[in-house]
Amino acid sequence: MCLGCRQRAGIAELVRVVAPTGASGPRIVVDIAKTMPGRGAWLHPVADCVSAAVRRNAFARALRSPGLVVDQSDLKEVLFTRSGDGTDESGPNGPEQVAEDMSTP
Repeated sequence: MCLGCRQRAGIAELVRVVAPTGASGPRIVVDIAKTMPGRGAWLHPVADCVSAAVRRNAFARALRSPGLVVDQSDLKEVLFTRSGDGTDESGPNGPEQVAEDMSTP
């Protein structure tokens, strides 16, 4: 379930973030391989979902890290770099599907 829009989606459509505790305190790290240890949270790589999650303080609650400070601009930059060209037009409901001819020759 996306932290921002709170809609269910497949793992392929969501990005996992974790909050490893470091020397400077907890911070948000994007788990691109989706294998980092620790509690994780999922969200769509869309600006609206990131903004909504930050506005509702959803990261600190979901990751159970009360002192967590989220830099929204850094998080958006990492997420959009991951998604390719800096924009993700799929939206929270997933990419638009195009029918393909699946018949055998």
